Amino acid sequence: MNARNLLLAVTFVLAVTETVDIVDTGIAAAVFAALFFACGAWFWRRGSMIAATILGLQFLVEVTQAHTWKDTSMALKVFVMVVGTIGLAALAAVVVDRVRRRRIAGGATAQTES
Repeated sequence: MNARNLLLAVTFVLAVTETVDIVDTGIAAAVFAALFFACGAWFWRRGSMIAATILGLQFLVEVTQAHTWKDTSMALKVFVMVVGTIGLAALAAVVVDRVRRRRIAGGATAQTES
């Protein structure tokens, strides 16, 4: 599995988790679920780095705030923190891959011009 597919898988898992949690949490979970689904679709179709950045910010919120949730089982808190951390790692790998591809493409162009 490459980093792009891992990022999409983590996005889908957290989108479903937030969707299921709408009943207990309310509007905040609905907004996060909608953002996860929308940015996941945007990244899947276009490979947008803006969508990836928004997903990264959402992962960061999930990782740093899950331990503060009230009336939530410890298992769910840990699950969300672990999956969010995996999402952040996948995002970092996607960014590194994008930079490498651009560097390679730029190097190939510079060599042909010489």
